Amino acid sequence: MQPLTYYNSYNERVCLPENYLQKQPPVKKAKAAIVVLTRNNEKDAITETIVNFEDKFNKNFNYPYVFLNNEAFDETFKNAIRAVVLPETEVKFGLIPQEHWDYPEWVDEQKAAKARQEMDRNGVYFGGLESYHHMCRYYSGFFYKHPLLDEYDWYWRVEPGAKFYCDITYDPFLYMEKHNKQYGFVITLTKLPSTIVSLWNHVLDYAKTRHIDVNNKKLAFPYFLDKNGDYNMCHFWSNFEIASLNLWRSPAYRDFFDYLDKTGNFFYERWGDAVHSLAAGLFLDTDQIHYFEDFGYQYDLYRHCPSEQSQLGCRCDCPAGTNNQSIDHDQNWDTCLPNWKTWVKSDKARKAEWDFSYLEAYLPS
Repeated sequence: MQPLTYYNSYNERVCLPENYLQKQPPVKKAKAAIVVLTRNNEKDAITETIVNFEDKFNKNFNYPYVFLNNEAFDETFKNAIRAVVLPETEVKFGLIPQEHWDYPEWVDEQKAAKARQEMDRNGVYFGGLESYHHMCRYYSGFFYKHPLLDEYDWYWRVEPGAKFYCDITYDPFLYMEKHNKQYGFVITLTKLPSTIVSLWNHVLDYAKTRHIDVNNKKLAFPYFLDKNGDYNMCHFWSNFEIASLNLWRSPAYRDFFDYLDKTGNFFYERWGDAVHSLAAGLFLDTDQIHYFEDFGYQYDLYRHCPSEQSQLGCRCDCPAGTNNQSIDHDQNWDTCLPNWKTWVKSDKARKAEWDFSYLEAYLPS
């Protein structure tokens, strides 16, 4: 079922007919940008993704791109990107400040190297790759500080190799603004425990030392708890994010990141996606987090597509089933989607009746 609904504005979820937006282009835009962290040697992967992204969304909404790299982009890369976007699309190429990519002074680089070797021996995914640790730390604590993003309030993170399967004929940024959303995701799954051995305890310690009111009954934090009050390893897969830059710019989040960063565990362990997720749990109400169920999306092997029962999605061309190139993650063993849907739909979440009092027993003394 493909609903053909016409709107004068484009801040509601809607599936418009093909070419409708080209004839009646949106007149309002958010202060938003598409953010891509990539390298020159990923030119082919990212241009393929941008072609797909333009076709499914940005040819109609014409949001600017901000490409970031810890090394200067070469002209071959820049020309390849400019060749696959509309001539009027603004494209910016930025160099990451060295101090945002280097090891901080409190990290023992020899200890970090030994930790990577150990992670590599133990089969920790990307744990042995030095650049991956820098990337995770950069996205956790620094990308929103880049001068090229100063003029924006919102971002959409896009990764080389990502695929979009449905037409998106409304503006997700304006949707987020209208409905007071701060963070949007597509896939939620369990984290490998070996990548974040100590993260949960540090997050609880932070909550204790900063006197965060864990009894705030609207927080999303309980989504990350199992029945014993421990971390259930769920997180929002951050290779796709549509979120407020002001969430990460806030004093609360910057303090949270600095607290975690001082542990050195972006390098001694392999912290990444879960940092944004747990921060969203600490600082956002449940209804400020949005699940873009109507988007068709794949990264690596994991795929989400709107189900037939949901009657969501707009002209989706999703692969069928699961094979060695695409896994229907909504049905996979490590999906957290049922947990999220149960939490959001529960009376406790909607009526803000969740009791946090038992959590205090798990906070460090």
